[in-house]
Amino acid sequence: MLKDITFYYTNEKMVKDLISILPIKKTDTVLDAGSGKNKVWFNNFPVEEKYECEIEDGCDFMEWNKRVDWIIGNPPFDKQKCFLEQAVKIAQKGIAFLGNINFWNGLTSKRLETIKNDGFELQRIHIVSDKRWFGRYYFLIFEKKKGILSWERKTY
Repeated sequence: MLKDITFYYTNEKMVKDLISILPIKKTDTVLDAGSGKNKVWFNNFPVEEKYECEIEDGCDFMEWNKRVDWIIGNPPFDKQKCFLEQAVKIAQKGIAFLGNINFWNGLTSKRLETIKNDGFELQRIHIVSDKRWFGRYYFLIFEKKKGILSWERKTY
């Protein structure tokens, strides 16, 4: 039987370290877009008002429409791009997702431009490793302010 590789829960120490670098205020509203069974991101948000979505609990993030200040978490590998597209529609201040190299490579100039047109730009990339996971992982932090990236849309 094949192991389902789309569900690797994030180490709690890593979650705490990643949350600590975010400019979240205690009064911000925060959503964990894919909380999973262990709810490690949700349980560590340092805010008064927090929400979670977990499809196995009957909450599909792709149908979520309540606006929140921040959307944070580790989306399923096979849904990282669509989670980011949904997040820019409902986040008011920022988005912070942990993703693999495919997520990073999926940030094409066209996709970055679309995200920018929705008001968000990449502010920080924090690279982490977990001995259980293959390769490096990238904590991408987008906010509604001038970002750090530039890109070229033409092909050479």
